[in-house]
Amino acid sequence: MSPQGRTVDDFEAYLAEMVPPVEREMETLLEVKRQVPNLHDAMFYSLGLDVEDRKHRGKRIRPVLALLACESLGGTVEQAMPFAVASELLHNFLLTHDDIQDGDDFRHDRPSVWKEYGVDHGINVGDYLFSKMYEAALGTLERGVGENRVLRLLKLLTDTVSHTGEGQAMDISARQRNDLTVDEYLETVIQKTGYYLACPVQGGAVIGGASEDVLDTLESYGKHIGPVFQIRDDVIDMTMGKGRGQKGSDVKEGKRSLLVVIASERCTDEEREELFTILDRPRADTSDADVQRAFEIFRKHGAQERAEDIAQEFLVKCNQTLEELPSPLRENMQIASDHMLSREK
Repeated sequence: MSPQGRTVDDFEAYLAEMVPPVEREMETLLEVKRQVPNLHDAMFYSLGLDVEDRKHRGKRIRPVLALLACESLGGTVEQAMPFAVASELLHNFLLTHDDIQDGDDFRHDRPSVWKEYGVDHGINVGDYLFSKMYEAALGTLERGVGENRVLRLLKLLTDTVSHTGEGQAMDISARQRNDLTVDEYLETVIQKTGYYLACPVQGGAVIGGASEDVLDTLESYGKHIGPVFQIRDDVIDMTMGKGRGQKGSDVKEGKRSLLVVIASERCTDEEREELFTILDRPRADTSDADVQRAFEIFRKHGAQERAEDIAQEFLVKCNQTLEELPSPLRENMQIASDHMLSREK
């Protein structure tokens, strides 16, 4: 892809091209003269930079989205690279804490950070990644990005963490509820996932010189693509698992996924009581048979099909929002969205 932001015909090829320089930049930023045990090694572990096997590293979609947005508006990879790294550090900071809060034992097909290093170190590693996120973003100053735009990037990161924190609190609180509505679920995922997905794209666009209208449209894009992404995540947990060792991690966590919300609105009182008894059971006491029974209730009441219909409704709105963007940003974001929504874990 040229610096002028030519349309990407193959997002997979662009992803493959951009991931190595993103990871080199991360390694350079995170290199330290003095290694602190259970911190720097754990940080590299969280990012998958301690091994060659790509399945332990994640897809690096967020940093590549930042680069793509910047190039699409006439900026350069060199200018956007520090913020791209900041986007990946933001992602991993949130995942490291999320795995502790959810009790997830696996991430990217191996033990999650807290499981490998302990809860205390897991919390600290997440905090350390948070500080490194800002350090990375400040690196855009050295790449010729003006101070006003850098301040905008820092505010964007701060606002994103705030929205995600609010969404996470809503999500955690929902685990104690048996009356969550579809609308409440969607508001939660917009806060938790929508702003978080828009952030790298908006940041890349800021560096590329986007207008306020374009930035507002990209925020709207995030609010629409976020629910689609999260609903797909809910369905994947039932159909294929999410790289966390097995299917049904959400059930064992007690998560009020969209499948739960829909099924609980449609099922009998007896089935509802049974479903929430399973969800409220301690994770360690939730058997595979419990998970399968929850899945049976989902299937009986068409929860997956209804969830996919809702996702499709948001996808239509997402595509309508993209039509407001200038070319080639519009086409590139469409291709990127198609790629994200085709994922299987």
